[in-house]
Amino acid sequence: MVKLLLAGIAFAALATSASANDWQKFYHPVQDASKAIQWNGLPEIITSSGNLIADVDGMWQRGFAVVGYSAFNSPNNKTSDAIEWGSQLKARYVMLGTNLVSSQTTTLPLTLPSTTTSTTNGNVGATTFSATTTHYGTQTSFIPITVNRFDKLAIYFLEVPKKGTGIFPRNLTQAEVSSLETQRAIAVRAIRDGSPAYDANILPGDLIIEVNGKPADPANWQAAVRSDPLLHVRLIRNGQTRELSLTVPAEWRPD
Repeated sequence: MVKLLLAGIAFAALATSASANDWQKFYHPVQDASKAIQWNGLPEIITSSGNLIADVDGMWQRGFAVVGYSAFNSPNNKTSDAIEWGSQLKARYVMLGTNLVSSQTTTLPLTLPSTTTSTTNGNVGATTFSATTTHYGTQTSFIPITVNRFDKLAIYFLEVPKKGTGIFPRNLTQAEVSSLETQRAIAVRAIRDGSPAYDANILPGDLIIEVNGKPADPANWQAAVRSDPLLHVRLIRNGQTRELSLTVPAEWRPD
């Protein structure tokens, strides 16, 4: 099972000059990508539905997991550098989002040098004269400007090899621990399409409590997946206990 630690993404109140490497500077790895399938082209941009948890679960269903994310605040909404960083990560998909969080209009004083010239004409006796005087100073103008701030987010996805059972787990809630009276269980968050768990009709929301007669903690589960082509699974679904058989084909067995 591939563990994904992305329980939620919160923006820190970080002010940045939005330099070209901000997506790399504020990158947070979620899991080791060394065993993922790397993509050698430019990553494809995908749009969030507005529900990040549902987005991540939906990508897992397609066979892609989060390798990391970048989140920061910036005075512009540019995202092209996120694609460049995603390419360096060998990511297959990048989910991008920008959100205008503030807009403030103010004035910027601009002071420039100024000159004024005056001419004086007169007569002295029968003589006419003209004199020019130049005065040097400054003039200040106030230019209106608008300052915007954007929250920016990029989530990077890599393809997961077809190994294991295809279950994407989550942590048990305290209510589930109290109900089961044990922490040795696997809560199913999402299922990969076409995986052994998918074929066995294991569903998101199931609580797996036993595998081959042993408590379904991560150690017992992984040992069973590596050694047994047929798993006997006991789980709780909608408050009812069920027993299922799960077959792990040789090509899905972990190395």
